[in-house]
Amino acid sequence: MNESLPIITAQTHTPEYLLHKYWARKPHNVISWFLHSLVPTGGTVLDPFCGSGVVLREAQKAGFLSVGLDINPIAVLNTKVLTNPPDADQFSFVVRKILSEAEDKIKESYSLPNKKTIKYLVHISKAQCPSCKEWILSSQCSKKGVKYFCPLCGSSLKFNMSAFSGSKISSACVENEKALETNLEFLKLQETNSASPLFDVSTESYNFPLVENRRILIYPGMETKDLFTVRNFNILCHFAAEFEKIQEKSLRHAAMLFLTASVAQCSRLIPCRNNLSTGGPAWSVPGFWVPSKHLETNPLIHLYARLNKFEKGLARLNHPPAAIHPVIQNTDCLNYLKNNPVKADLIFLDPPYGDNVPYTEFSAMWNSFLKIQPDLELDFSVSDRMARESSWTRYRDKLNQLLSMAPQILNPLGHLLITFNNNDLKAWEALLKALQTNHFQCSYVTYVIPAVISSKAQFSPGGSYISDIYSVYSYVPHAAPSFSLECVTSALIKCAAVRDYRIAKNLALRTIMIEWIQNNISCSLLQEIPNLLSSLFQIKKEICEYTGPKDKTYVPLKTSTRLYAKKLLENGPCNWNDLYRNTASEFLEYGFLDPNELRSYLEGHVIFSKDRCMAYKE
Repeated sequence: MNESLPIITAQTHTPEYLLHKYWARKPHNVISWFLHSLVPTGGTVLDPFCGSGVVLREAQKAGFLSVGLDINPIAVLNTKVLTNPPDADQFSFVVRKILSEAEDKIKESYSLPNKKTIKYLVHISKAQCPSCKEWILSSQCSKKGVKYFCPLCGSSLKFNMSAFSGSKISSACVENEKALETNLEFLKLQETNSASPLFDVSTESYNFPLVENRRILIYPGMETKDLFTVRNFNILCHFAAEFEKIQEKSLRHAAMLFLTASVAQCSRLIPCRNNLSTGGPAWSVPGFWVPSKHLETNPLIHLYARLNKFEKGLARLNHPPAAIHPVIQNTDCLNYLKNNPVKADLIFLDPPYGDNVPYTEFSAMWNSFLKIQPDLELDFSVSDRMARESSWTRYRDKLNQLLSMAPQILNPLGHLLITFNNNDLKAWEALLKALQTNHFQCSYVTYVIPAVISSKAQFSPGGSYISDIYSVYSYVPHAAPSFSLECVTSALIKCAAVRDYRIAKNLALRTIMIEWIQNNISCSLLQEIPNLLSSLFQIKKEICEYTGPKDKTYVPLKTSTRLYAKKLLENGPCNWNDLYRNTASEFLEYGFLDPNELRSYLEGHVIFSKDRCMAYKE
């Protein structure tokens, strides 16, 4: 790795980048650093998968022209709002007026006879037993692992969406009350309300079939409305219809983005855990899982909470007003670039990571409220909605088609900036083959250390690697890949040597890929990685134990990091995140330090107080 390059520390997302919970938001300061480093004054940036819109917004701020493409309607809407926001005060006035006009009706529906307002209701899923034909609640069943069994005949029951047949309300969380309301008469009234529409609106225009994909829990026949109670789907459709009537385009776009950002919390996708008093966590499960015990939340709670965040974000977007507006198209990048000549100084490439996340399919619920579902045949992602090998073949072909256009798109001194993070060798093979086939050579690779290091990443026993890899490529017509694995072997041995010759397999894979792309090693050799690992290590339960001759001159990493921490703490206490980032940067030549790895080295030597490192003790 080029040691002159900085190890960039990401900053937390500012309010304008938190308008919507779209996945894979890139850190704005990292994108800004690369743009200013790689794009000349007055230059142009192309983002063929514009996603969360961060690249186009940062390009706009820097005074660069930009073109953003995406087949996902919600991604395009998000990008449009970021780069052409409405006046924040006008947005607030219009949206609050529409919400207030419906508020009394919603409050009345979400009230108990004693006039107390309901925050959320707890639903228990029900299903009909295939054997005894009785209707059974999931709470009545015995369980063995994740399997449910009928209390009457012992038959196996399913409560996922393949067998979902409605639910029964078991309790209600009421404002200013700690105990859940369980009065049967009150709950019976809510059963009726939950199954009844409130507003005169055509919900079918917002109801779309969901494409079957068992991996993300979409079963045959599922539709958008199945993810909601009748009442909440009706309420959300009412607001969608009202927002559609807004004449001013930027206001309408922002209002629709605001609504879609709120719908997941109003769905059946939120589990009930530990008698939550807050209304439940965010939608975080990677799929459309309706828990057997889930929430129906009063939509007003989430709409007003989201509105407060939106107002803060829009206020930042308005200062100063943008002077340059990007070209943004809801379209397939391949077809667009074939028919529309684009010249760019930088192509930012954040392609779908193989089959990691099918973003477009995950967005189906949001896109339903926009009344648009994209053509999934144009999607690059590998998906279980089709035969796996066919899906991988299409992924490889589409990446190659895109990169075959890149030499004509890029100006003579232009670059590709790629972020890609995947341990699946098939995904790496597809990307590297497309790059090498089309004569792109890596100029340098660097890491981005995230702004927030989650507790899961810090304390996961398996060592959850959390850094992003950014690589910069140039078009070199006569570039020839290397066929030597010597640098990879040396890096692996060095990485293992400072760790008592035992490393996590995912660290080994990460080390391999960094060396691979930095040294432009032929993608045809990727199939040799398993053999390379087995020639150096004995692998047991994701741990690689080095089997070759050991060099005792290496200083153990635990010793080096302790001495480094001691030196840092001589200047007084510091945040754990700061200590971690500085240490990870200092010892990068030995493979990327995982947070929980460093923490294990420092336990007993650094005095911790929550997220603060107070002092070093011998």
